[in-house]
Amino acid sequence: MKKYILTLVIVALSFAAKAQTPVIDTLSKGIVAVRIDPVKASFQDTANSVFLGAYVVADNLKNSATFYWALMLPLKDSAGVIIGVGPVTNSGNYTMTPAQYALWCHPEDCNTYPFLCIGQAYGLTFPPVPSSPTSRR
Repeated sequence: MKKYILTLVIVALSFAAKAQTPVIDTLSKGIVAVRIDPVKASFQDTANSVFLGAYVVADNLKNSATFYWALMLPLKDSAGVIIGVGPVTNSGNYTMTPAQYALWCHPEDCNTYPFLCIGQAYGLTFPPVPSSPTSRR
């Protein structure tokens, strides 16, 4: 009987050890955003959104991915210089077509391709990227 009780205690302790508080990933930096040409998110807007943010909300790893997207205002310092991403002016979800999914990472950059798909779907344009001295070789 003592062996039986000792076995139950050990099993109960092993379950209790597994039921720990979940670990929260604190390395997440939030939504990733890219610059877009200024756009009003709605007719009532008085300021232009200049950032498009997006992240994956679902991906079947085969032929479909859905992204949350957000248009955001710039965050400016007291001198009017953009120092980051400000409030969201409009947001929604975008699902890649199977044809778009097949092209993801071929040949475009894997990180920017979803932004290009979302931008194309909603008529957004992107400012030209200034070339750096090291990229002109």
